[in-house]
Amino acid sequence: MRSSFRSFTFKWAIVLIERGGVELCHKDGTTLRGPKFVDLSPGAHTLTFRVVRARRSRGTLFEKEIFLRKGDVFMALCEPIQPNVFYRKSPEEDIWRLRKIEFWPGGGARGDAER
Repeated sequence: MRSSFRSFTFKWAIVLIERGGVELCHKDGTTLRGPKFVDLSPGAHTLTFRVVRARRSRGTLFEKEIFLRKGDVFMALCEPIQPNVFYRKSPEEDIWRLRKIEFWPGGGARGDAER
């Protein structure tokens, strides 16, 4: 997430990743709450990806089921809508980048981009 804004705006954002209603990671413009890395057991996981804003209708919410094998790594990055700054225009909508890097015993890793 880009650095925080200097004044209150309706584009402020809180980014959350949850599993089964339990928050795994929470990021606002100033702090990171919770770990940057979460150990998930092998198997299927339904994750909820959410961006919360002052205007409820402007947030993002979706679920994604992922399947992890032992050694796999799943990454989630979010660039939420934020106020424009002189050096960069904000995206028109929240951008999520999801990627699973699969562990291949004896063969390294292979990455698959998602969403």
